[in-house]
Amino acid sequence: MTSETPDHVREKLLVNLMPSMRRDLKIRAAEHGVNVQDAVAHALGLWYAAPAADAVPVEGAKSWGVFLPPGGPGRFEGECDARHLTKVQGMAQAVTLWLKAHPSPEHRLVSQPTQRILTANQKGGVGKTFIAAGVGQALAEMGLRVLLIDYDPQGHLSARVQVAELPLGGDSLLQHMLGKATTHLARSIVALDGERFGGRLHILPASEDAFLMDAELASMRAGRDTCLARALAPVEGNYDVVLLDGPPNLGLGLDLAIDYVQRRPGELMERSGVLIPVWADKSSFRAYKLLNGQIVTQCERTGIVVDQLGFIVNAYDARKGTVTRGFYEAWNELTTPGVLAHLKDSVEGRESSDYEIPLLEYAPDSPQAETMRAVAKELAA
Repeated sequence: MTSETPDHVREKLLVNLMPSMRRDLKIRAAEHGVNVQDAVAHALGLWYAAPAADAVPVEGAKSWGVFLPPGGPGRFEGECDARHLTKVQGMAQAVTLWLKAHPSPEHRLVSQPTQRILTANQKGGVGKTFIAAGVGQALAEMGLRVLLIDYDPQGHLSARVQVAELPLGGDSLLQHMLGKATTHLARSIVALDGERFGGRLHILPASEDAFLMDAELASMRAGRDTCLARALAPVEGNYDVVLLDGPPNLGLGLDLAIDYVQRRPGELMERSGVLIPVWADKSSFRAYKLLNGQIVTQCERTGIVVDQLGFIVNAYDARKGTVTRGFYEAWNELTTPGVLAHLKDSVEGRESSDYEIPLLEYAPDSPQAETMRAVAKELAA
């Protein structure tokens, strides 16, 4: 599971890869307990030993980046030239060989800690809550035990699933973080109804005291960086996935959420981390620059490693014009992280939010619901 080559000496290879193959690679690598970058290095080894590899369809390939041992990108590009192949075809052949050589095992070969995902973007209106709720629903539908945490003091996630916010003066998540709670955190968690989720989808509601989070946290003299992790520790083991709907700002509360989703010892790369909803517009690029800066600063300050799991381009409509299409393509040109999916604006999505009914219950066969399932499948790898 560990990389044979240290991350700091690896070299980045930029290449196009079909989104479906990228998902299959990540899922299969996780099943075998290896990081994607190590699976790709092995895949290239198989490809170098198979000069007559079959051609693979590559229609719809998108920009993708992977880090290889020193000299790896140069050798791959040279081999593609020698075989008169494009890089996208060469990589598709290599990954196909690896997938054939590594069928899905009956059981995962390496156990993993509870998966922790933060949906974050301080830019309002990008669909952060909608995506957090939809992905959480899809994960629970898959059979995973999911805890949705409404970490936004506005309480939009709680309202979306018709769960009342925790009362002021009660044992909210903030009170547990401050060490002032008098009851077990599990008593504040609500199980959502519905056969589709099988009792596996739970929510920790918001509380208005979260508006005071940064001020309260600023007064802590010790243990602030890990107080969210400590507060959630008593319940975390009851779930396969803990998913936080992040606050709409770049304050101390987000620092703690970033710390909480750090890669833990023995955990695979790009399993836990930050999921980033965006729009195809200039302001989303500005917002991401700020968020990325905060993630990098937090990692440098505390020595942790936090993976960015990818972008979801929300409410995309190519009919909005050339500028919108240009920004959409710009997101797709980014490679680490890359675009996991895009959600088209739809009546079903808006109505499920307005009626406060979970998307997968209100419109289970809608394109947006299918996209949530595809994202959940990749994230759950």
